[in-house]
Amino acid sequence: MPLLSKIELCWFSDDELLKENPRALVELFLNSLGVSKGTASDIFEILLLNKRKGIHLTSGEIRNEVIEMRKNRKELGEFDGEIEDSLSGRNVQIWLKFFKDMNIVECINNRYFFSGDKFPLDAFEMYVRPLIIDESVRFIERLLKKIEESYGLKKE
Repeated sequence: MPLLSKIELCWFSDDELLKENPRALVELFLNSLGVSKGTASDIFEILLLNKRKGIHLTSGEIRNEVIEMRKNRKELGEFDGEIEDSLSGRNVQIWLKFFKDMNIVECINNRYFFSGDKFPLDAFEMYVRPLIIDESVRFIERLLKKIEESYGLKKE
């Protein structure tokens, strides 16, 4: 799990759940995992939109859909950057690999979709939580035990 060893979990107030903009909720989810890049949010949003349609996409198709989504958002005044910023084929593949390493996304026959073809929450609970959250907690517990031993702390 070398790539994920740098994941940074963040917690937010439940007030954040009151946001009604779906894009803001995607960004909040990714921010809670320490990801604050717009490109990652764009890719995750495309995966969500296509899950609703039951479509699995290649990385090239994901890139093209992100470009179209950004063009539409730019027309609405919701996107102020360059359309293809951070959207090299390589960068899209890096973010897809991040999602794959996290186990929330999988790829079969070069097509990406939520792991197990599940809804995102189910994929998170079945694949991400055990790999990232639970394993991180177990490591922290082992670390604290080692710290206690190193400082000569003993339970009576």
